[in-house]
Amino acid sequence: MKHKTHKKGFTLIELLVVMSIIALLLSILMPALGRARAEAMLTKDQTQVKSIYSGFSFWAPSHNGRYPIPGLEQRLEDPNQGFIKGRGPENLEVNDHASMLSMCIMQQLFTPDVLIAPTEQSDVVYPKEFYDYDAYVVADWTFWDNTFVNDLENDCNNSYGIMPVTGKRKHQNWGVSTYNPTGFAIIGTRGPQNGDEDPFSQSNLFHGIDRSWKGVTTFGDGHTEILETFYPIASTYVNDSGEAVADNLFAEATDQAVDNDYGNGLGQGADIVLTHVMQGDVTDSGKGGGCSEFLFD
Repeated sequence: MKHKTHKKGFTLIELLVVMSIIALLLSILMPALGRARAEAMLTKDQTQVKSIYSGFSFWAPSHNGRYPIPGLEQRLEDPNQGFIKGRGPENLEVNDHASMLSMCIMQQLFTPDVLIAPTEQSDVVYPKEFYDYDAYVVADWTFWDNTFVNDLENDCNNSYGIMPVTGKRKHQNWGVSTYNPTGFAIIGTRGPQNGDEDPFSQSNLFHGIDRSWKGVTTFGDGHTEILETFYPIASTYVNDSGEAVADNLFAEATDQAVDNDYGNGLGQGADIVLTHVMQGDVTDSGKGGGCSEFLFD
């Protein structure tokens, strides 16, 4: 004899209670998950910045303590012997960041993918997917893939701000240095134009919260900091009044002290600035050529 069973389902009230509990749990967990994801992206960014800096450091011991300088790889013609690798004057015009980074990739100091930040916000910044390692032909005086670009306004294969390979910066800090390496920034998260607070800056979206900038920076002694200020504590420059002034990571100081031992008495090039440098012309502004324009954000 079969017995009839009565299957009881959930009532509407019970379903509403369950849904309310789930919604409450989600409201509690989602901010924590979002924060965890943000911290994971920050950690990944640190790893990439350290990896790029390590590539620079690997190059230095066999190159007189200097980080990669493309103008010393793709030199100008020797006045007496023509184009000979390792001979001839430095080609200042190729000391831009695209040439420098492309040379590093060609030398296998790091790969193109680490140059794109995990939270990159710009539509014009994208990875170099098909780097041409076969472009290296000494007979053609080609030492890297010239299609690598670093133009934040149009096309760019690099996310990070880097100190310009020029002026006093290059002579004193682009390599193993005794000139305040602890306070001198080499590479890091890029920032807003001229280091001015801008609630609408794209660079705020890398790691910042509530429309404020936050970024990763590696300094000349190899240590990396997570910064929430444009003015690191140890970073200063001497102005034309002889005072030590807090240095903004994303602004080129125009009141630097005159140095009669460098650049015909020009003061440019002694402060810290993280930027994107496009290929430019040789100038007499103290920058040493190849750095006619700095790009940010």
